[in-house]
Parts: sequence; C-alpha cells; structure tokens
Amino acid sequence: MRYGNFSHNYRPDRLRKLIKEGKTAKEIMKELSISRWSLKEHLLMLQHKDKTYYEIPGLHDDTGDPHPSYTREGIIFSPKMLDKTGFKPGDRFEMTVEKDKIILTKIT
Repeated sequence: MRYGNFSHNYRPDRLRKLIKEGKTAKEIMKELSISRWSLKEHLLMLQHKDKTYYEIPGLHDDTGDPHPSYTREGIIFSPKMLDKTGFKPGDRFEMTVEKDKIILTKIT
C-alpha cells in the first residue's frame, strides 16, 4: 500500500515524538489540530512508514465522544448517544431545517 501526502497536518516526526512522550489521543489531537479520524489515519501512515506498532492511550475509546459520525450516507449516532431517547440503532429520520435549528422526525 502506498501512502501519499494527501492528509492535512501530517507530521510524522512530531507525531512520533508525542507518542513516545506518552501523550493521550486528546492531547495529540489538540497539539496537531486534527480530528480523531485524522489521528487514526496519521497513525496508520506512521506505523507503515516505521514498520512499528504504536499505541495511543484513548484513541480507540470512542465511547466518550459526544459527536455523531458523518458519512456519505448521512449522520450516524452512536448507541450511547441514542440511550434514553427511545430511538434505536438503524432508525431512520427525516430532516427539517427551521431558522436556527434542525429537527429530526423518525420515519416509521
């Protein structure tokens, strides 16, 4: 697999240094001004380049991430985000935009 320089803010030397310092995923994301998704991508590129496995504390602990995921198919909410809403994974919604809010109505 060949990796290009397509990923923004990819700085392998800086990332390697932060990992070796034991920084958490949150600290690295802040330091490099990148998202969790970008950090995962950068980590894969670095591991491929160095032929070494690196562990970043908190990188795969997505349970505390309160933000939905955005895909080409739409917005994906985690089961934790749906907890106590009455909605379940797989439910579909219709979106309405009104002034300063977005309203999601479950499609039955």
